[in-house]
Amino acid sequence: VVNRHLSDCLGGYCFMDENFEQPLDVPRYVTQQGVTEEVFTPKSVILEINSKSGLYPLYAAYNIYRSRIEEAKKKYKEEVGRQLALQLWDATLEENILVVCKTPMARSITKRTLVGFRDTPVHAEYYGDLIENLTQKPESVINTLLSGKFWHFNNKKNMKIDAIIGNPPYQKLDGGGNGTSGSAVYIDFIKISKSLNPTYFSLITPSRWLVEKNIFTKETLKDKHFQILHDYYDAGICFPTVEIKGGISYFLWNSKHHQKTSIYTHL
Repeated sequence: VVNRHLSDCLGGYCFMDENFEQPLDVPRYVTQQGVTEEVFTPKSVILEINSKSGLYPLYAAYNIYRSRIEEAKKKYKEEVGRQLALQLWDATLEENILVVCKTPMARSITKRTLVGFRDTPVHAEYYGDLIENLTQKPESVINTLLSGKFWHFNNKKNMKIDAIIGNPPYQKLDGGGNGTSGSAVYIDFIKISKSLNPTYFSLITPSRWLVEKNIFTKETLKDKHFQILHDYYDAGICFPTVEIKGGISYFLWNSKHHQKTSIYTHL
């Protein structure tokens, strides 16, 4: 789902074929005009809002790493060797990638995904009270995620996040007895992503918010910064092993976009 989601919204190097059925040994390059070249650069800082396995930051890191490789080729006028390539990968993780993890185990798995067993700095940080603070103290979340101290990021006091990506939690269980009832929290992740003032953010969420009659939906659907929206009636296309009633959707919010949303409906 990571390759489908991010290539459809941000573009970049995708490791799945055009039908998203077979993995590719050599990735294909997808261009989202006016977006891909802007977001995947050595100057970008990309935040993964809720990492479980590290696949979202891996996609972002690989694409920025490839940009660094191309810059190195032009600079040295030759192919990049293994040692320099590893240095460029580590520089990408050090300078370009931030990852929020809801559990210590998710943090460990994410670091393993990004650097294996090497002792290399990775800005993957555990935020234990994330859900509670999102719903009760959103300003605290904003201040924390923009704090260089939280990220151990060159002692910077204020961070500028260029893009936010991820697959946030969908609901907060309320103890309804069968483990399926609860309040939707993915809406809070959409709100906080916008409040962090990125240039872009792209999340995958249930599609229910598109049809619910509430203030959030009405205001959001009027937001002309939503550039791309993919709506899947059958969530199984994206998540074959999970039932999500009402379907699934992902979108690109672009602060530079002020026109109609390009909507793709998948029946």
